[in-house]
Amino acid sequence: MSETPETQEKQPGRGTARRRAMMDAAWQLLLEKGFSGVTLNDVISRSGGSRTTLYEAFGGKDGLLAAVMTERCMEFSAELHISLESNLPPRDALTDFALKLSNKILTEEAVRFTQILFSEGQHFIPMVEKFLEVGPESTRKRLANYLKRQNDLGNLAIDDPDHYAEIFDAMIVGDWQHQIMKMVSPPKYSDEQIKKRVSRAVDVFLCGVAVDGKRGTLGCAPADQ
Repeated sequence: MSETPETQEKQPGRGTARRRAMMDAAWQLLLEKGFSGVTLNDVISRSGGSRTTLYEAFGGKDGLLAAVMTERCMEFSAELHISLESNLPPRDALTDFALKLSNKILTEEAVRFTQILFSEGQHFIPMVEKFLEVGPESTRKRLANYLKRQNDLGNLAIDDPDHYAEIFDAMIVGDWQHQIMKMVSPPKYSDEQIKKRVSRAVDVFLCGVAVDGKRGTLGCAPADQ
């Protein structure tokens, strides 16, 4: 017996492909038009499929945008988390984390998405909250956990891991986010310039919290110098 279009649509492989195509289309449209500019007709036109399939998979526009945004944020954060879950020494781990973060937040895609969040976020509070949960807050929590582990190992003097994670994150992001919020693209930095910024921030932070007996091991001058 030949398969009807409805039967084909329900096949696992075909359904997964349709869902993937819709999410890819929604992400590109989101970057192009912002949250309010994305329409289901645009998504369907660009991805194929049907409105019925979209509603079954995502429940509508908000569900689709929330799904694709969550996925992208998790992908963005995953590599950062690897640096913080390794057994690298503090200077190496923090440098690796900071370099990845610096390079990621300066991509055209990240800049554009951040601008959309700040310009339209007040109208899409649940999505902004979800972004913060799976993106910045998740990463900052892992950074705080890493700093706590280093405190427990006796390498760093960290009495408030969450606060110190906020401090280090702010040192790396610097003024870039404020520029993005004002719809001004951050300056173009070379790889060498980014490395210098990161090295400076890591040195100031790490040597500020290094335990006296471990300062030499961590590449910091003795406290009395």
